[in-house]
Amino acid sequence: MMWQCIEVVGSPVLLVGGVATLGWGWVPTWYRSCVRRPVVFGWAQLTVAAALIIILMSESLTSTPRLGLAVKVFGTAVMLFGFWLFSVADWEPRRR
Repeated sequence: MMWQCIEVVGSPVLLVGGVATLGWGWVPTWYRSCVRRPVVFGWAQLTVAAALIIILMSESLTSTPRLGLAVKVFGTAVMLFGFWLFSVADWEPRRR
């Protein structure tokens, strides 16, 4: 139950943050010192938000336990990709 509350609250927050980062270049103040690639940071927020929505919907839309587990595993893989994008956002940009 607690995880579902985190998903319901966290996914809209991440969606709004991702759109703000991609649209206007806004990064939250606690991340401004370490984020060097704001566009990648915005995509990471949207990816993690999509993963939270996938995991949340897997519990309500699937009646088959195996299908629900497969959707949760897919959502977890998407979330891990989003976390990897968060780490990429901290890397120094390439110099040409």
